[in-house]
Amino acid sequence: MSYAEAGTTMVGHGVDMPMEVFSAGTTALDELAIFVVDANRPFSSPASLD
Repeated sequence: MSYAEAGTTMVGHGVDMPMEVFSAGTTALDELAIFVVDANRPFSSPASLD
């Protein structure tokens, strides 16, 4: 788990590791989400209702 103060940056996780971000502050949150995918791998696994 990592924490970043307002106005600072933080390096993300390595490959094959999901990342969850949330804000526990008292001010409005402006967010930017970037997804980098490998064109040679599927973006997601097919769903299964077993």
